Amino acid sequence: MVVPFSPSSLRRLILRAAAAPALVAVLLGCSLDQEEEVRAQVQDWVKLGETYYFFSRVNCTAALFEVKASRISSMVKKVRNVDAGMRAITEGEAVAFEIPGMSPTVVTEKIMTRDLPQGLGVLSSGTGGKDCMAIEMEEAYFNALLDPTSVLIFEPEEKFMAVFDRRNRRLFFSRGRSS
Repeated sequence: MVVPFSPSSLRRLILRAAAAPALVAVLLGCSLDQEEEVRAQVQDWVKLGETYYFFSRVNCTAALFEVKASRISSMVKKVRNVDAGMRAITEGEAVAFEIPGMSPTVVTEKIMTRDLPQGLGVLSSGTGGKDCMAIEMEEAYFNALLDPTSVLIFEPEEKFMAVFDRRNRRLFFSRGRSS
């Protein structure tokens, strides 16, 4: 038995069928970042080697890069205390918190203690990329966050965090977009 379609229901069916592949293509092509763009954002700060990991989708990006040198360049403002770093963030400057004996986690906690909204901005950038991390990368990232030899780098305008894991010569990149 053939069920006839009304002209309007047939038109809706055709439009939906035609739109579905386009929608899938758009969704598959949507990502928060492209690898080349992420590399360009951080390569002036540290000497990058190969990309170990990169994954981005519409709401998050996570990347892991080899670092060829242990020094952070002068292209990013380096600070030795939390207050100087917070001033830089307020002025919209990217900042590297090179504070001896203080892990990126401790730096974030100190910022949150002094200015909760600013601290939450740093924290959400750092945790925002977690959903794009492979399990092994997630573990390495959290170890780097707890390591007092690691350096937290925060870019307030682009809203991302990078963690320079000096001990293992690698740079983690994390960005999330709130819904």
